[in-house]
Amino acid sequence: MNNHFRFVLIGLMLLVAFNLNTNKPIFAHTFSGDESASFLSAVEMIKIDSQLAAEEIASNVSIAKDHAEHTTEHITANDTKEINERNPRLATELNSTLTDFVKTFESESPSESEVNDKVSNISDVLSEVVSARIDQKQLDNVTVKALVVNDLVGEGLQHYGSALGMEESEHEENEEHESASNETENGSNETANILNEADYQGAQAAISRAIDMYNEIKPSENANSTELGTSITSLKDAIDSKTQFDEIDKIVDDKITPLLNNIFELNLSEEEQHGEEGAHAEEGEDHAEEEEESHSSSENKTHEAETEG
Repeated sequence: MNNHFRFVLIGLMLLVAFNLNTNKPIFAHTFSGDESASFLSAVEMIKIDSQLAAEEIASNVSIAKDHAEHTTEHITANDTKEINERNPRLATELNSTLTDFVKTFESESPSESEVNDKVSNISDVLSEVVSARIDQKQLDNVTVKALVVNDLVGEGLQHYGSALGMEESEHEENEEHESASNETENGSNETANILNEADYQGAQAAISRAIDMYNEIKPSENANSTELGTSITSLKDAIDSKTQFDEIDKIVDDKITPLLNNIFELNLSEEEQHGEEGAHAEEGEDHAEEEEESHSSSENKTHEAETEG
């Protein structure tokens, strides 16, 4: 009797253990802080482009359509794969929601109310995706948020260069203080010539969002925190004033990147800062590996703190 009872008990324990194991979600990847920041930056850019599309639909359908098309450029195949690991339904829903949003603008006169409804739907889906894709610990992490600020500054710089008709190689030339072909040659007081209004609006919006996010994490005890806030605001003002690209680039290299490093210990170099430009559209399957290489030091220094605002 005792032996029989012992065998039954062991069998029940094995059955429970098996069920617990098979019901547990299997995640193939644990995301680092820098990977989470890159994904959150992509989410912010999708929100920005969808909102700009809605804002422009009444005045310029062509620009609105450009913004709508840009919403599909921020999430890579690797991002979709990672979302699918967590929640296959959301991966499919995000793709179909963005595709449907773009198709709305195939009409010559898209409905404003329909576009606004779809923008709201995109925001709802993205909220679900973020909750499924990124742990709350990462969402609350100050270093992750600082990396998002850094990425949004990079997005603003990239979009501004694209608005001027610059290629990536011309960005590099400006690092050496050479003039890009689309800029005026009459000195720094001349305004730059905007060739792509959608990219220009994207640059303005990315920096505005960077300002908002920085204000959420701005440390009161750091002497450089006010200077960083002023520098990001100066960057926004310079873009609004259509300042030449090399001056915009100088604000980032000489002020914003060093101050971000100093305050949040991100260990970013100028090259890494600019290396983030356009990364969400090009990284593909190599995204995770590249991110780990570019921000490996910052991952080790990731710290948690309560945010202000």
